[in-house]
Amino acid sequence: MPNNAFYVYGIVRFGIDLDWKETGINGKNVYMVSKGNFSALVHECKEEPYTSENPEEIKEMIITHNKILNRAMEDLEGVIPLSFNTIIKRGKDSHKFNLKKWLNDDQERLEKIWQKVKGKKEYGIRIYYEKDKLLEEASANKEIKKIERSIEGKTQGLSYLLQGKMKSKKQEIFQNKVNELKKELYEKIKKKTDEIAVNPSKISLEEEKDLLLSLSVLIEEKKVDEIKEILNKIGKESFTFNLAGPFAPYSFVENGTK
Repeated sequence: MPNNAFYVYGIVRFGIDLDWKETGINGKNVYMVSKGNFSALVHECKEEPYTSENPEEIKEMIITHNKILNRAMEDLEGVIPLSFNTIIKRGKDSHKFNLKKWLNDDQERLEKIWQKVKGKKEYGIRIYYEKDKLLEEASANKEIKKIERSIEGKTQGLSYLLQGKMKSKKQEIFQNKVNELKKELYEKIKKKTDEIAVNPSKISLEEEKDLLLSLSVLIEEKKVDEIKEILNKIGKESFTFNLAGPFAPYSFVENGTK
């Protein structure tokens, strides 16, 4: 099958057709196809997605895809990333015509996205809170202590009902505390970022170590130390955290860019 398609890694604001001299998936030469102010980082491929029965081969292809995006962020002021296996095919016109038409038709929208991601990178932040300390604080609450005292001397049936009430109240206090902490930490980090997104998290009394907050932030690299300073401060307050990145700004690019 001939190479009648383009594999597209991402979009940069460059506007000149150029052999970029980067090696992409399966050793393919990556270059730029341009229209107007924007260029697509591509290599020529067949009209089918990249796949393999070997998970390690898929993993390596995804790593290479992201390597190209990381290089674009370093060399070209930023990148609008596209997902793995974004392929522009030939229709009644050539794949090159179709790619240039897409770039031309989307100039205004691409410009808005570019202004958001230019010079910035994405980082992931996960903040944890130790369950034992949070439960200890909930158990020391005045309402919980009052219910505990009221259980003394009660019949077995009534004690059972009061214990259920106490458990429900402890869960309520626990969740309220979680929400307060999440809001407080979110606001502190938000002040240091250009864009911030909250990722879904699960809080459970049954977990040994609870994920309090999972965030993606879009920032200039020079501001990373300010984020680290905030995290190191909360790390002294019985929190643990993980800061990962930099990554291409997938979380801050509109869905359906292509």
